[in-house]
Amino acid sequence: MNFDYETIRSQLAEPKEECARLIAQMKQSEITLQNPYSEFFNAYRLIVLQAWDFAQTLEQDPLLKSIPINELRRINNEYYASLDPDEGYDKSLANPDYAHQLYGDALGALISAIFTRAYASRRYLISGNYLAIQATLSLYFRLLEKADPPEYDVWLNIYNEESLKNLEIQTLANHAQSFMPENDYYYRIVHDADLDDIRYLYRYGIYLTDYDKEMADFMRNYPPQDLSAIARFFVKSWVDGFVRAKKDYKKKRFATLMIPVGMEALGRLIIDELEAIGIQSLVPLPHTIGINRQFGYDHRYDNALMLDRNLVDRAIKAVADSFEKLEDIIALQAGPLYVELFGETPFSPVSKSTTLKLSDEQQELSRELNAKSGQLYYKYYRRDEVSFSMIAFPSTEIGEHFPEIFADTLKINLLDSKHYASIQQKIIDVLDTADYVQVKGKAGNDTDIKVQMHSLKDATRETLFENCVADVNIPVGEVFTSPVLKGTTGTLHVEDIYLGNLRYFNLKIHFEDGWVKDYSCTNFDDPEVAKNYIHENLLLPHKSLPIGEFAIGTNTTAYQIAKKYDIMSLLPVLIIEKMGPHFAIGDTCFIHEEDSPHPSFVNGKEMIAVENEQSALRKTEPMKAYLMKHIDITLPYEMLHFIAAVDKSGKATDIIRDGRFVVPGTEELNIPLIEMEQ
Repeated sequence: MNFDYETIRSQLAEPKEECARLIAQMKQSEITLQNPYSEFFNAYRLIVLQAWDFAQTLEQDPLLKSIPINELRRINNEYYASLDPDEGYDKSLANPDYAHQLYGDALGALISAIFTRAYASRRYLISGNYLAIQATLSLYFRLLEKADPPEYDVWLNIYNEESLKNLEIQTLANHAQSFMPENDYYYRIVHDADLDDIRYLYRYGIYLTDYDKEMADFMRNYPPQDLSAIARFFVKSWVDGFVRAKKDYKKKRFATLMIPVGMEALGRLIIDELEAIGIQSLVPLPHTIGINRQFGYDHRYDNALMLDRNLVDRAIKAVADSFEKLEDIIALQAGPLYVELFGETPFSPVSKSTTLKLSDEQQELSRELNAKSGQLYYKYYRRDEVSFSMIAFPSTEIGEHFPEIFADTLKINLLDSKHYASIQQKIIDVLDTADYVQVKGKAGNDTDIKVQMHSLKDATRETLFENCVADVNIPVGEVFTSPVLKGTTGTLHVEDIYLGNLRYFNLKIHFEDGWVKDYSCTNFDDPEVAKNYIHENLLLPHKSLPIGEFAIGTNTTAYQIAKKYDIMSLLPVLIIEKMGPHFAIGDTCFIHEEDSPHPSFVNGKEMIAVENEQSALRKTEPMKAYLMKHIDITLPYEMLHFIAAVDKSGKATDIIRDGRFVVPGTEELNIPLIEMEQ
């Protein structure tokens, strides 16, 4: 290996004493300027000082044992007060509208982005990244020198210089912290913390919701034998992903485990199960919805302040150098295990004219940066050697029926893969006769789309669809393919769906030869605002995306439970994609492993529909082949009139008709649907 973790750790820590000196100076420098800019400097200063004080507390008392829980709660709430959507955000400089009101258009957007940077201070300090803190402090003092009055161009140059300072070191540090077991701060919390003392949650340094704490209480009191069974099942499913794809996880050493805050009791059992088979867990910061999703939405394009040709060239070189140094450790990565939550209140953002946007030139640069970074990553992280697994559980935010929904979700997750595989194979056998598949919505739903299939050269040895059970994507229940783009044309209409943490009403996407041609939704009264909402959140930095996947979900038990509790709009893609046909816009499911074997674990047939015209560019124009997006959009059974496989003679064979599976041998899938009616 060409890299020693202690080297980067010492580089990040080198300016610690200088940071302490600047912090002392900052504490003595409360700004009393009689102009609006004093509000910015004092707000920025307050956040950085609070982050520093918290880090000092952690250094002196790593387990926070000496601090009363009420005091920890006060410190945490105070740090995030200006992001509170109910009390602080309207008058916060993190809110572009408020910054615009005080400082005008361009300077307001810049100041809002700069203030947002201060909130990264806790994360930098917890990880020992004093280089980043030094830049954060230097930014403050350099802006202060140029504050009478500030000039936009001068402040922008200072912001960019400090943000990009040590870009190469920071890139290497970020990747090293992702891939190397020496970065074990969060591992030690998840695996070793005293779960009976809720103070362990505050060691993360993030905003904790009441739901995070409720989940921690629930998981801590969950029957230990049942929790162990979940962990065993999840790890077995991860291993099955290797076995079914004829890959060998034993050549690997590390797996990244991502869990939600509050699920540490399950997380440590998963770690133990992995270590029992010789795989060490890498644990990043557990995820949470945070205090204010509008805040994240408002700042999603702050990189518009610095995204130019020079940055892209420099960033790509930094990524290339970083991966080359880490080549040996990346080769030992086996792939992630991801536990996610669902049931949070759906978020419909406010669209603001004051937020930063990417220009057309910057969108092109962003596409280039994503594509080249992705190519470099997959050069070392071999998808044909790794796997992954995902599983979802409800958040306590889902409401008063949380315990029952959790129990029913567990029932969904543990459905028998072998049994479903045999049923799904009957569907695949029909689909393998198709020249194209027609999907049509019921009355009131405008879905009507023709999905063009690849051609089988030898139907006795080849298949068009993957038989997907509970390994990489838990729960069980879908068959999927990569459609041919040419000829795939029509409209997809979903009345209510949650994509990427954002809600869409009456989402309509029209495809022409496999590419998104037009789109609309009814989230906003102004159709242009609605169209821009889709473009910015589903397509950008691309102007259009192709259909990368077509699938049919078969998990009617999941559908029954969703209708039982009326939580359809709250379900994650992981579950809802198993509850009807779904279309993914973006890359296929087989990016960077199209040329590897993909035998069916049911009958040994080779899955040949692993690319489309876009991903085939990897052979001639590799930088254009991949879009680095994959967004699943599901049409639930209740919106569906029929799915039919149409052969070259024009003969149509129904897969689903009027919400029922009609292929012989699939009748069992209709039982939950019939029970719902009864």
